[in-house]
Amino acid sequence: MSIPNPTGSRPDLDLHYTLPEPPRTVDPSETPAPGDLTTPQLPGLGSSVVVTQPAGPHRSPPTPGLPDVPGYDLTGEIARGGMGVVYAARERALGREVAIKVLLPGLAANRQASRQFLREARITAKLPHPGVPPVHAVGTLPDGRPFLAMKLIHGRTLAAILTARAQRATTESISDLELTAPDAPGLLLVFEQICQAVAFAHSLQIVHRDLKPHNIMVGPFGEVQVMDWGLARVTPRKPRFDGETVVIPHPPLSATNLGSSGTQHGAVKGTPAYMPPEQALGHWDVVDERADVFALGGLLCSLLTGSPPYTGDNVRAVIAHARAADLDEAFARLDKCGASENLVRLAKWCLSPDPARRPTDARAVASLVELYRLSHEDQLRKFEKDRAAVAGAEAVARWANLRASTLLCNEPAAEGMSELCRRLLVGVAAGLTIAGGIAYSLWAHGLIRVP
Repeated sequence: MSIPNPTGSRPDLDLHYTLPEPPRTVDPSETPAPGDLTTPQLPGLGSSVVVTQPAGPHRSPPTPGLPDVPGYDLTGEIARGGMGVVYAARERALGREVAIKVLLPGLAANRQASRQFLREARITAKLPHPGVPPVHAVGTLPDGRPFLAMKLIHGRTLAAILTARAQRATTESISDLELTAPDAPGLLLVFEQICQAVAFAHSLQIVHRDLKPHNIMVGPFGEVQVMDWGLARVTPRKPRFDGETVVIPHPPLSATNLGSSGTQHGAVKGTPAYMPPEQALGHWDVVDERADVFALGGLLCSLLTGSPPYTGDNVRAVIAHARAADLDEAFARLDKCGASENLVRLAKWCLSPDPARRPTDARAVASLVELYRLSHEDQLRKFEKDRAAVAGAEAVARWANLRASTLLCNEPAAEGMSELCRRLLVGVAAGLTIAGGIAYSLWAHGLIRVP
């Protein structure tokens, strides 16, 4: 079973990007040579950079078919989407591997697409978190298209992991994340890391608005990266401090503010299969941190059931389900998935159609997932302790039974033993055997716990 892709195109590269600031040209003398650690400090990420560098011994000729990106040697295409393409590359100045995102040639004259392209760099520059891939630099190609130089992420998308798990393909390097249990500890830890990265963004009032398995990368050691911040926005509300905690006010979803001025009715931005109703309806003035919470609930739904909250034969059908908050089928799948009742309840809570009924932000979700995970791990430790105790009791019973049999069969020892002693030994052995069996039965039915 594979994860449905309602958009009909590669969703792991939904690049929605926009126009850079006027580029600043850097003199070739300022560009460090490979291995030179005494060169001037590289410019910051706040402005666009064009590195002009004459051909020389450190400059490789452009690879045929790949764009000529100043300061980088492109080695091949990684992925392509409806608005952009990602290449693997090597940065000449530092010799490190990077990913280069470039706007498609057909959008070079689209100022809105170019402005949105650069937004990702500005947003991620505000998110110094291990779960958010850093942008190293921004710039402009000779043909005027903007590009981003980002950390090259090794691993697979969460969508690929879920598809492989559904197909029981557990032979790859991250097989510990592909356990068949719907709430396997490995996948739960991945989800917790996603929540933590999004929670950090929420603490800075940044909303992702396009969380989905294709935008989550999982590394070979289970590390998580939340990708594609091209649709992210900074919410205009200011936190309110009540003396102990920071409280972010949220307007309730109602017919009044849904129809207020400033909304973009009918505009759909994001992935409908994981989209809250307010976002599917285009009511952007009420799309805030709780929209990401809904998407987190959708991710949890995918982890537990193998499918997103909304499915359909085409994108129009999925959008219709999202706008109507038609979650009956998703909730029925959650009820039958076999996962812990607490996880199912959390997924349904996050998927509440009314934003006011969802957890406030990703931090609240991350805290609940952490509590569940720690409790689950504690239960596993108790299970192992109980199993060891029962195994020990059975071993003692077997030893006592064997010892009694040995004594009774040893004629010299038996000659000096009274009939009463022999009966006592047989009774003790039988009693220990029965006690071990009773203890095992009680433990197996969850009626005893060993402290």
